[in-house]
Amino acid sequence: MLTNQYYYSKFYKFLATSCLVLLAVIGIFAGSTSWAMAQELSQASGMAGKIQPNFSEDRSQAVEETQFTFEPKSGILAEVNQKFHEDYDRLIAQITSTFGKSGGPTVLVFTMNKLILYHDGKREEQQFIPSLYHQLKAIEHHPLTLYATLQAYEGQKLTNSLRDFLGERSNLLQKALRSLNEESWPQNIVNNQKALLTDSIEYINQVLAEKHINSDKLNNYVQRVIPNIVKGVNSAAAEELELINEKMKKLLAKEKWQSPYVVICSVHQARHGEVVTQYFERVFNEFQGDAAEREDRIVYAESILDDEPKALRLLATHILDRKLGSAFFRDPRRLQSDALRDAANFWLWENTMNIPKWDKKY
Repeated sequence: MLTNQYYYSKFYKFLATSCLVLLAVIGIFAGSTSWAMAQELSQASGMAGKIQPNFSEDRSQAVEETQFTFEPKSGILAEVNQKFHEDYDRLIAQITSTFGKSGGPTVLVFTMNKLILYHDGKREEQQFIPSLYHQLKAIEHHPLTLYATLQAYEGQKLTNSLRDFLGERSNLLQKALRSLNEESWPQNIVNNQKALLTDSIEYINQVLAEKHINSDKLNNYVQRVIPNIVKGVNSAAAEELELINEKMKKLLAKEKWQSPYVVICSVHQARHGEVVTQYFERVFNEFQGDAAEREDRIVYAESILDDEPKALRLLATHILDRKLGSAFFRDPRRLQSDALRDAANFWLWENTMNIPKWDKKY
C-alpha cells in the first residue's frame, strides 16, 4: 500500500520537471528575434513620453536644415540660388588649387607680418617689414592719441584721471628717450626721434604744471612735432621699400614667374598710396583706380590682415570674376564694379531725391 510519502515524492518530482521545462522554453524564446522585438516594444511603450518630444525635435531640425544661408531662404528658388553658391565655391577651390603649381600662377601674399610666395610647387615665407619700421611706428603714434585725448578737454582744468594719464605718459616717454642711446640706428634717425620725444615730454609737463588744457598751446605742440613725424615716416617707408626691393630681386633672379599676382592684406579701407601697392604698380606698370576698378595683378585684401586662406580665396574670386566679366560683358573689370552700377546711375539721374539736412559737427 502506497504511503503519503510516496505521493509527495512523485508530486515534487513532477513539479521540479515542469519548472525545468518552463525555464528551457523561456531560454529559447529569449534568444529568438520575436523575444527581442517584444522587449524593444515593451521598452518603447514605456518610453513613449520621452520618444515623442525627441521625434518632434528631429522634425523641427529637419525643417531647419532646409533653410538656406542666402535669400531667398526657402522654396525652389532658394535651392537654385544655393546651387549657384555651391558651384561658385567649387570653381574657386579649383582656381586656388593651381596657385604656385606647374602651369599655374605665381602668387605673392603680403600679410601684416610676412611675405608668402607660391611658386614652382613650393610655399615659402619671408619677413618683409624691417624691425626699424615697427620701432619708429611705436614712437610716432603717441602724439596722435595724446592730441585726440586732450582735444576733448580744451579750455578745461585737469581732472584726476587726466593728470594720471599725463603723468604715466611722461614717465613712459622719458624711458623711451633714454633707450634711444642704445639703438644702432643711423644718427639722423636717432636725433629726429629724440627731438619728437623731447617735445612731447616738455608739452606734457607744461600741461601738468598749468593744470589746464590751453587750446592754442595744444595746437602749437602739434605743429612743432609734425616735421619730426614726417621725417620718421619717410625713414620707415625707405627701410621697407629697400627690403622689399632686395627680396624681389632675389626671387626674380631664381627663375621665370608664371602669370604673377600680388595680394596685399591690410587694415580696413584700402589706403590710397599704400607702400607695397605703389611698389608693384611700378613692377607691373599697373596703376590703381577707384576701389577695385583697375585691379588686375594687384589685389587689395581689406581687413584680412594675416588670414592666408581668405587672401587666396579673394584672389581666386578676382580671377574668376574677371573671366566671367570678359565672357558676359567683354570687359574683365566689369564685375569689379557693382553689378547694379549702371542701373543705379540711371535711377539716380531720373529720380528726384529729398535729402534731409544733418549736423555737420562730425
